[in-house]
Amino acid sequence: MLAPLPELRRHGMDTWRAQTRISAQEAALVPMLEIAVLAVAGLLLLRGRITPGELFAAVQYVALAAGLGSVATSLGGWARCRSAAGRLADVLDQPLPAQGREPLPPGAGRLDFRAVTVHGGDRPALQSIDLTVPAGTMVAVVGRSGSGKSALAALAARLVDPDEGAVTLDGVSLSRLARTELRRAIAVGSSHPVLIGETLTDVIALGLPACSPAQVQEAARSARADGFIRRLPRGYRTPLADAPMSGGEVQRVGLARAFVRAERVLVLDDVAASLDTVTEHHISQVLRTSLADRTRLVVAHRASTAARADVVVWLEAGSLRRCGPHADLWSDPDYRAVFTADPIGAGSGGAP
Repeated sequence: MLAPLPELRRHGMDTWRAQTRISAQEAALVPMLEIAVLAVAGLLLLRGRITPGELFAAVQYVALAAGLGSVATSLGGWARCRSAAGRLADVLDQPLPAQGREPLPPGAGRLDFRAVTVHGGDRPALQSIDLTVPAGTMVAVVGRSGSGKSALAALAARLVDPDEGAVTLDGVSLSRLARTELRRAIAVGSSHPVLIGETLTDVIALGLPACSPAQVQEAARSARADGFIRRLPRGYRTPLADAPMSGGEVQRVGLARAFVRAERVLVLDDVAASLDTVTEHHISQVLRTSLADRTRLVVAHRASTAARADVVVWLEAGSLRRCGPHADLWSDPDYRAVFTADPIGAGSGGAP
């Protein structure tokens, strides 16, 4: 990993030298131009070929030319702003998904995928998936890269809608639920969470005005974020901008936010990516104990994570290959190859 560093350093130093040379030339250009104009105009004035007024005009033209550099800089900034505005407009022009108006039905978090298909590129990301996740079940979704794991997780949280079929929560299609009801029932944890809020308390309790400090701290303890948060200068009241965090710490704060929000369903997409083995084991224990009353759908790359789940959903090329306990699937060499073929999963788990 460190082998390219000398070459990168050489290219970086070459870049800095080029920038320094260009900046020095640009800084010297205008004064040299002024000196040259004054010298030539002064010589011509001494020879009587121009008048003092023409000398004064020449000096003013030089000053005017010197100001063109700042104008060019402003024009460049304007061009960049216009380009950025065009890209933002492309995003803002995307149609919003239609939101339902139905309230959250009674239930404990049963998920049903009914003949679900999601198109993506040359082949469907998911094709004709029929799957029932009983309420309170911990499900590990496994498969090789590109098998559709993240697509299934996104469907469960309604981050995307199926092109065909429907996803229901306790008997009601996710597309028919009101947005506030949907987000109250389902929480998502990802490998690269985006943290929003003024303080770390605000980050974890995002969108939950009634969330108490005790609930925030309990969620942080479950995600193993409480320890490093308390070591910050102002603890949970530390402004997000002043809280230096590693990738793993950011991920744990994102997990705490998901833990405190999930009322019925918790969707975790590759949350072990930046976590050490001890933290990953602790969070798996939390999923099996403190959050056992929620339905948990976990995209798993490690065999150890799949072994702790109640049932494993094995995807292959966008289709559902098999479902069952990890111990039953482990006898299949193709299933074992799912973990050995993925660098994330390799060496991180084994037979139950």
